[in-house]
Amino acid sequence: MLRIGTWRSAESVDVVACGWHDSGPGALATGIKLIYGTGGRVPELPGLRVGALPAQGAEEIAELLCQGLDVVLTAPGCCPAAPVVAAGMWHYGWTRGDVGALAGATVAGLAMAAQAGPCSVEIWRDGRSSLDGHVTAAAVRARLAARFPGGRYRTPEVTVPLESVRLSQEAPSRIRIALRAGSR
Repeated sequence: MLRIGTWRSAESVDVVACGWHDSGPGALATGIKLIYGTGGRVPELPGLRVGALPAQGAEEIAELLCQGLDVVLTAPGCCPAAPVVAAGMWHYGWTRGDVGALAGATVAGLAMAAQAGPCSVEIWRDGRSSLDGHVTAAAVRARLAARFPGGRYRTPEVTVPLESVRLSQEAPSRIRIALRAGSR
């Protein structure tokens, strides 16, 4: 499973941490990768390999993670779901052919980006996910709806119809996110 989280406060840069190659093929390889939006100051991170130029989207972010960078910067205006989709591409080896998984990660990324405070998502290989934080299914649905102009969200990798998104409240602070089969 892949875990991704954000830390948000007025005085900090938005950070997405992803890592834990614990369920992929091959030997266990744990670690953390950081993806920073370039809108703020990136702290000094001695000993970590930091990308020199901002990445434009999920495929670029994933490529830089696969090249071994520890910290990837994203360009202003980058799709808010791109860091989560990229983390899945890096962790699971997803390609454009993995439409269901990419669509699921897109929804998880949009849901995570819409949260005002710290939160995390867990993403499985098939794109199913859960969102943890101070959340309710109704609030997440409302925030997602605001990001789906015309009822669809388009990225270079997938188009996700809002009607395919299924949210269920698993616990007071945990939402399960799934997509209806065949709707991507």
